[in-house]
Amino acid sequence: TTRDYVRKMEVVLPTGEITTFGSIVSKSSTGYSLKDLMVGSEGTLGIITELTLKIVPNPKHTVSLIVPFEDLDDCISTVPKLFQNNLNPQAIEFMERKIVLASEKYIGRETFPKKIDGVDANAYLLITFDGDNEDELYDVLERAAEILVENGAIDCLVADTPNAIKDAWAARSSFLEAIDSQYELLDECDVVVPINKIAPFINYVNEIGEGYDFDVQSFGHAGDGNLHIYTVSNDEDKLDEFNAQVHDFMEKIYTKAYEFGGKLSGEHGVGHGKLKYLAEYEGKLNTDLMRGIKKVFDPNMILNPGKVVTID
Repeated sequence: TTRDYVRKMEVVLPTGEITTFGSIVSKSSTGYSLKDLMVGSEGTLGIITELTLKIVPNPKHTVSLIVPFEDLDDCISTVPKLFQNNLNPQAIEFMERKIVLASEKYIGRETFPKKIDGVDANAYLLITFDGDNEDELYDVLERAAEILVENGAIDCLVADTPNAIKDAWAARSSFLEAIDSQYELLDECDVVVPINKIAPFINYVNEIGEGYDFDVQSFGHAGDGNLHIYTVSNDEDKLDEFNAQVHDFMEKIYTKAYEFGGKLSGEHGVGHGKLKYLAEYEGKLNTDLMRGIKKVFDPNMILNPGKVVTID
């Protein structure tokens, strides 16, 4: 995550004072970690004017796998098995067939197979492995392919050239633009759940989504459980009804996420759109603590007022 790569920062506080949080050392137990508090505070506690980052060298070799599955359950349930076998991919994404079709239509290029040996692909994993030793990397790929096929993968397609890798990830990177180009009404969340709960959570989302007038599109970071769920519609004349139904839908999926040990947001944050949910799901004690932190840093509410927490 971002905070793992931030070592030190210069911050201008709302009072105008300038201070430094963190250090270039690799470990510290010197009081509270104010540096980590700033990361992810969405500009509500201070203005970061300088960052010292941990830089990771580029690997010498990178290979991606496009892995089609007939069934979404098998697709997502395979992810923990890769980690249990110490394969540790650099990136691992999951996506359903309909969002792949939308993305490929948007970019004008097909990358993901739709049918293999007569079997329809309804869900996919896009996995990247990297390393400095090519032989060791391909050993990892072989082990990964065995596990994937044993757990329901229709096939494992290797993208090992810069263009092939670029094409595969171009489709993934265009998901939001593809959705946005096809629908007039859109809302989203980036809920996060434990990786062994991704499959039951997405199945729950899809199941209850059928009871609403909007369509549900989802994809996510299967390696960390961060899921992007979009509610979309083209009924512009029913905006109020769309918003009401989306709120009801979000209440249900957030409740389920917390039942599974998850959280409201994995990376997008709270802003003002999730304020009502933050208080409900994090509870009064935790939100009061956040409010107290905000008062200490920014008693006059001049930094991003109305975001993350509010002071009554």
